[in-house]
Amino acid sequence: MAHWLKDRGFDAYAVHGGVLALLGHPAPQVAAVPGRGSPWKAAVAALRHKLYRRYFAGLMLSWTGSWIEAGAFGYVVLLLGGSAATLGLIGFLNTIPNLVLALPAGALADRFDRRKVLFVFQGANMGVAIALALLWATGELNVFLMGVLAFLGGSFGTLSFPAFQAMLASTVPEEDLESAVALNSLSLQLARFIGPAIAGVLLATAGPTWVFSINALSFLAVLLTLPLLPGSREHLVGAVLGVGRSMMDGVRYVFGQRSLASLMMLMILAGLFATPPVAFMIPGLVRFQLHEGATTLGLLISLVGLGSVFGSLALLRLSGRPNKGEPAIASYLLCAAAIAGIGLSTSVPLSFALAVVGGFAGVVFIGLSTVVVQASATHEMRARAMAIWAACFVGVLPIGALVTGGLAAWLGAGGAVAVDGFITLGGGIAVVLARPGVLWLGCAALPETCVAATDPMALAILEEEAEAVAT
Repeated sequence: MAHWLKDRGFDAYAVHGGVLALLGHPAPQVAAVPGRGSPWKAAVAALRHKLYRRYFAGLMLSWTGSWIEAGAFGYVVLLLGGSAATLGLIGFLNTIPNLVLALPAGALADRFDRRKVLFVFQGANMGVAIALALLWATGELNVFLMGVLAFLGGSFGTLSFPAFQAMLASTVPEEDLESAVALNSLSLQLARFIGPAIAGVLLATAGPTWVFSINALSFLAVLLTLPLLPGSREHLVGAVLGVGRSMMDGVRYVFGQRSLASLMMLMILAGLFATPPVAFMIPGLVRFQLHEGATTLGLLISLVGLGSVFGSLALLRLSGRPNKGEPAIASYLLCAAAIAGIGLSTSVPLSFALAVVGGFAGVVFIGLSTVVVQASATHEMRARAMAIWAACFVGVLPIGALVTGGLAAWLGAGGAVAVDGFITLGGGIAVVLARPGVLWLGCAALPETCVAATDPMALAILEEEAEAVAT
């Protein structure tokens, strides 16, 4: 199967399986890479490398601590006398730094040694967790301080994200990068699934001080791992550029590739309309749409997390596909349909089923988008490319929260979620129709597998070469 694909400023003739597949010849046998025999072994191949195992373990412990705190944060706000509106405001304060600081964070990660960047900002985030623990223990914590610390924590997390993502590539060889990204997604979803459960136990048995203290201790996992990882300063071209110039170069690099630019359009849609229903509207759905209580709320959130874990396992297999566009788009559309369905549903079993489907499909789409950006970006541009990804997806979340809140005031929680789902679905279909090259995400980064030539004349020459190889 062949398609015309516009990317990187030129027309490319994309052929699934390469030129030999187009001619009907079997592909030549490629020697197996040690440790990558079966598909599942290939999916976890990154774990063969000691550097990556250190990175993976440190990040897993830190993420678990962060999700323990996240699972308790809103509850603590309510204990301090906050309202549902207060929760929304604090959520806004925690996420707005992604919109403001994401691009500068990418430039900083390409300008300075990423280990030093992470030492500074992860150490600062550890300080935020310590402050929360001490303020609660001394009875000095209040809603205003929770808002301030939520903003600081969100800022330090945003400034750390591109450095974390770019450092990942230095822990594995190029052929295992996709495996490393997929494993990272799995570890994040496991932490997201486990962390809130631990938070519930700690809140019931020990209180918020222990929740915040354990999160503070979890940052030690990263801070102690960083000296064991390679530095980056001497390799970075961006180090000689100013931050503003570095940011603009990153934007031109990403949006100069049509497939990546199309992916960013989908990320903006997902951040504006697909994430807010999950992040903010589930309690409203349970209370006003399903007319249920806390037990149903807990189950619904857990089922989204369970679907996310299953999605991460699927991502381990899908991340090795040369063409990631088809499963990514299918997952995007399936997630959008599940969100719309949950908004319309008045049946608890149906909502539970859609929660699993939505969690599964959402993680596959987000995970594959991360793999594509990581794999297609050069070493010098990787941090800035991931920063743009974060700005397009997480950065617009505060705006999406305001839009969804306005819809909820007009249509109710169920109506708002349904409208969000249909906008996500319709917007995705429009992007695919306008930019069909998005169905070939990842192929531009793997020309030996997907891109046969840039014009028909060159394709004819490649056909002759392929026939010679086959004979």
